[in-house]
Amino acid sequence: MKLGQSIQHKKPNQDDNLIPLINIVFLMLIFFMVAGHISQSDPINVQPPNSSSDKQDAQEPLLILVATDGTIAFEQEIISRDELASRITEKYNAAMDKQALRLLVKADANLAVEELQSVLMLIKQTGLKRVALATQRTAEPS
Repeated sequence: MKLGQSIQHKKPNQDDNLIPLINIVFLMLIFFMVAGHISQSDPINVQPPNSSSDKQDAQEPLLILVATDGTIAFEQEIISRDELASRITEKYNAAMDKQALRLLVKADANLAVEELQSVLMLIKQTGLKRVALATQRTAEPS
């Protein structure tokens, strides 16, 4: 053992302060992934027409999506036009309260009126009485 030998101190590493920061960022990422609300997306990309009304119903209706090219999705499943009436009739017959059963048609704003009318006529043939057309609220002029 040598006398008078100086003790060398370890120089602090600058990266040591970065590790706790990385841990916190990952914990926040996991928290927001778990706590965030993930909603189911529509099987068809539809842009509803604009409306000045903001009325919304509390009860969740049956949903029909109609794309610009005429593609139809019923309850998150793409179906043919021929299947639409039978599917709605099945749901209507299976419903406990037929008067409370509602249907929401979410049609693209660029859909031809004739296409929308043919879909609405199919719905009318099923006997369903409560049908609504989905719209999106327009921006208020300032």
